[in-house]
Amino acid sequence: MRFTAPVQVRSYEVGADGLLHHAHVARYVLHAGNLVTQALGMDASWYAAQGTFFVVRGLRLEFESGAREDETLTLTTWLSEARRVRGFREVSLVAQSDGRRIAGAQLDWVYVSADTLQPTRMPQEMVDRLSPEADHVCRLTWAAGAASGEAGVMLRAPQHHELDQLRHLNSAVYVEWFEQAWCERSGRVPADLRGHRLEFLKQITLGEPMRVTTQPAGDGVWAQEIRHAETGELHARNTALSSAA
Repeated sequence: MRFTAPVQVRSYEVGADGLLHHAHVARYVLHAGNLVTQALGMDASWYAAQGTFFVVRGLRLEFESGAREDETLTLTTWLSEARRVRGFREVSLVAQSDGRRIAGAQLDWVYVSADTLQPTRMPQEMVDRLSPEADHVCRLTWAAGAASGEAGVMLRAPQHHELDQLRHLNSAVYVEWFEQAWCERSGRVPADLRGHRLEFLKQITLGEPMRVTTQPAGDGVWAQEIRHAETGELHARNTALSSAA
């Protein structure tokens, strides 16, 4: 099932360069699944009755052109694959005015029991109502080589406004952290980034000290990690792709 909704770019979502922040693209993408399930009668109360929720395991973002304040975008989304406990959701954002492609994304969701916090099988009713369609929106291909060169290091600790409803660091904030770390290491601006491939490995909670590292890993490819600054435990990693310098 394909679901379409208009999204208007608001002034506070635009940066100094006049373009929509990439983290807000991520927020549109993360909200896409909620739009669909609500339209199908599976809202927050439905999930509460089921005793389940979805968590993000991976997020792939590809940026093609920038969007500006007051532009209306068409968000189109569909479930491309459903496994026992995982679903892959595709999201396309296109400018209504001229049809140019703003971004494409793929979300890797895991269905989780609220009682055990362990993955649990998606109800067949849910899969049937979502009607998966095996079509993928992301087009870029890139491979990270071995990280090399001096690593840029940025220290962060989650603030209250960066948390989600589960009291974890919001998934879109990872994009902000990774992009800021990349800008500090490369000396370039976020608009020079063409894509991200994020993996979420362990949740980050309020005030935890984190270390974000960024290293070159190929032609325009950058390897990034978020580790606990004290224990060294890996919480997330990202492979970023930049345009030519």
